[in-house]
Amino acid sequence: MAQADYESLLTSIDQLYAAALDPTRWQDFLASLAAQFDAQNAFVCEVEYRQRSLAYVGLQQAARARVPVQRYETLIGEDPRTHAFRTSGVQPVHCRMATTTERLHGSRVYRDYLKPLGIEYTMVVVLPLRDGTTRDLGLTRSAEGRPFDENDRGLMSRLIPHVERAFTINGALESKLASARLLEPVRNAAPGLLEKTFALTPSQARLAALLHDGASVRQAAEKLGITEGSARQYLRRIFAKTGTSRQIDLIREIARAVVTGGRFGSN
Repeated sequence: MAQADYESLLTSIDQLYAAALDPTRWQDFLASLAAQFDAQNAFVCEVEYRQRSLAYVGLQQAARARVPVQRYETLIGEDPRTHAFRTSGVQPVHCRMATTTERLHGSRVYRDYLKPLGIEYTMVVVLPLRDGTTRDLGLTRSAEGRPFDENDRGLMSRLIPHVERAFTINGALESKLASARLLEPVRNAAPGLLEKTFALTPSQARLAALLHDGASVRQAAEKLGITEGSARQYLRRIFAKTGTSRQIDLIREIARAVVTGGRFGSN
């Protein structure tokens, strides 16, 4: 490995562990990783394949406002790369290993999601968690860039043990936060606080409070008398208004709002 690549790798590893301890640092890690691989974008996401939902953190993309991540949720089952990504045995897989260019270009996921975002080439490491859920680390390049190759896979492979440890650390911290929730339930204690702090509607605020208090999306939907699909639509709007992308981060923001009485300001 060239000295410059080695030093860049060490920087990325350092920022990876910082992000595992502090989710606000993911952008620093992703920017470093993208620069190291000459990539257009770098991202981490948690994918629940059975429910076709994902929580996503990536670098800023100009077309993202027109092509939200949620669009991919409806296309996961049609993605010709999915099987190869998920059965990779925790090894980096680039899209041309997963499928042919012709098949990819003929797919709806390419026409409706990848192409509008300017994504031509993708390399992903998929780490299985539980019950069909994975945590993924990925890189993308545009058509003007070069395809990912074996050199890229070799360099990414050096990161994998650190990615696994970082995800384990992050997961343990999230579990501790969830299990050590010492605040009193907020669903009845402060019905207007979340509306005021985050500009939520009453229905969105009630859903957010139920999720904070440990309910699943399905359980919260049943308590609110709405469908699970409607609850997930509410949740996407809640994420947008609170500046979060995962339920654990939403819980943190709600906890801060309760502690401070909303005085820290909305996102």
